[in-house]
Amino acid sequence: AKLFARKLNLKRCSLVRPSDLQPRPLEALNQGLNLTKILRAALPASHKSIVSFRQLREEVFGELVNTEQVAGIKWARFPELNKLLKGHRRGELTIFTGPTGSGKTTFISEYALDLCMQGVCTLWGSFEINNVRLAKIMLTQFATQRLEDQLELYDEWADRFEDLPLYFMTFHGQQNIK
Repeated sequence: AKLFARKLNLKRCSLVRPSDLQPRPLEALNQGLNLTKILRAALPASHKSIVSFRQLREEVFGELVNTEQVAGIKWARFPELNKLLKGHRRGELTIFTGPTGSGKTTFISEYALDLCMQGVCTLWGSFEINNVRLAKIMLTQFATQRLEDQLELYDEWADRFEDLPLYFMTFHGQQNIK
């Protein structure tokens, strides 16, 4: 039935599954059962969350033809990353992993700053570093200098940093699953 439905177009077809309480359609007709009621209870042959390559084929071709249009926002400071990931695309998730102390947070904060400075809204949710420490790291990276040694520059850099579209979640550490 599914193969036949594919030939007719899955969206136009429904499947009636015979059971002890539900006879096959021809038997139901011969028994005088209500076919409208049976068809309303039928399952769609297609599932709204499942597609085949045939349904995606033209869109895939469109992405191959227009590679630059589907690429994301390019990083200004990471040309090699642009070659690998084709930029940051909205709605996608990129995961960086590594052992403690390998530079993940340092790199990701640079990565986020690069995008923020281009106007991309960024939300930080760190489960390891509290927001004050993370903001200090990012502000220092943004200023490209050690502000501890030049506290008179803090307000100037903090004002500029504050204008970035950067936000922080208010929790870190272990969280209740609920």
